[in-house]
Amino acid sequence: MGAIDGRPEAEIAAALAQYRSGVRPASVMSRIARGFSEEESRAIAAYLSRQRPAAPETIQERP
Repeated sequence: MGAIDGRPEAEIAAALAQYRSGVRPASVMSRIARGFSEEESRAIAAYLSRQRPAAPETIQERP
């Protein structure tokens, strides 16, 4: 998936809460995070924390 796969659940949930509140500004992610309730954000964080990070050779660099 991406750079957050396998990160600690609490870290992901905190980041989503910061995006949602505007403490952590980001043009797109802030809007996305505001679309989820706190419960939904915790469920997303739990899911992502259980994913295995992609091997470095499978991550494609953007031009």
